[in-house]
Amino acid sequence: MTRAVITGWGKCRPPLSLTNADLERLVETSDDWIADRTGIVERGMCHMETTDMAEVAARHALAAAGLEPTDLDLIIMCTLTPEVSCPSGACSLQERLGAVNAAAFDLNAACSGFVYGSVTAASMIAAGAKRTVLVVGVEKLHFLIDYRDRNTCVLFGDGAGAAVYQASDDPDVPDAGAPGVLGTDLGADGVAGSTMVVPTLGSRGELSSFRDPEHSRLHFEGQAVFKIAVRGMIDSVCRALDRAGLTADDVDLVVPHQANERIVRAAASRLGLTEDQVMLNIATHGNTSAASIPMALNDALDTARVRPGDIVVFTAFGGGVTWGSVVLRWGDRVERLGTSDAALGPVDMTVDELLARNREFFAPLHD
Repeated sequence: MTRAVITGWGKCRPPLSLTNADLERLVETSDDWIADRTGIVERGMCHMETTDMAEVAARHALAAAGLEPTDLDLIIMCTLTPEVSCPSGACSLQERLGAVNAAAFDLNAACSGFVYGSVTAASMIAAGAKRTVLVVGVEKLHFLIDYRDRNTCVLFGDGAGAAVYQASDDPDVPDAGAPGVLGTDLGADGVAGSTMVVPTLGSRGELSSFRDPEHSRLHFEGQAVFKIAVRGMIDSVCRALDRAGLTADDVDLVVPHQANERIVRAAASRLGLTEDQVMLNIATHGNTSAASIPMALNDALDTARVRPGDIVVFTAFGGGVTWGSVVLRWGDRVERLGTSDAALGPVDMTVDELLARNREFFAPLHD
């Protein structure tokens, strides 16, 4: 049986940080209030574009896998904040990398994007359509955030993460113990879609030279999302484990969407998981939507949280509403085959200067 195995991983965490102390100056909030309710202390802010972050994460993942861009058959970019609508971010990334043999497309499932992309990659590999797939989750969320609204501006950060999936079909390894994706689950509930909405970046309405701040910022209903997220992730993980012929007792590590520490801990507790079985890096990254799982996976591998043969679970929920989970058995390798010096360009501004345009644009909503 052909399974998809992760052989490379990488991330791009922007060098600028928006700390809770910075937010205390911008809105009526406090470090204690933010940390207690979200688990976030700081979040990355990108001074460049979405594709720049995606390229950095992708080059690190390719180096870790010991591959060249020309080895790729497919690039899937998971994002709700593409740099432009057309060409797709994935096609722009293909050009940047020189991945001339790869097909490329974007996928938008909001915060569930990387899980949706991973299931797509694993399915195409299992079907024999592709053998080497790069899945990138990337977001420049600060573009959509009103930094005068404390309900949203404390949560989100920018960043990118990437993983290389490759076909593994070693005839000498029995299927029961072979590495790779073992079970998946995807779902959606459009009825609840109004809880997380980005009204802009679409074709709704008439053409106009005026851009309405009210329709340009993220709409987010925190309490409703909390309830949907906890229940959705628990049920999704259980379905994916069942399809893999496993239970929660078999899980070594869960790498969840880093939405909110309370959400993650509530879901983990109801699944009977210990703190050591759950990867959290939200304190220093914030909620990076589709980028959060691959960034957290990168950190888990860097801190020896993943061992050969481990049962690893990805799970997420996001706008739409969408949810999904992936259960996989890790392969033999937990160290990079190579490294890359890819990095974002130098920063010539402060975080206050970066956010000044946002605060000016959304100011009329608070006058």
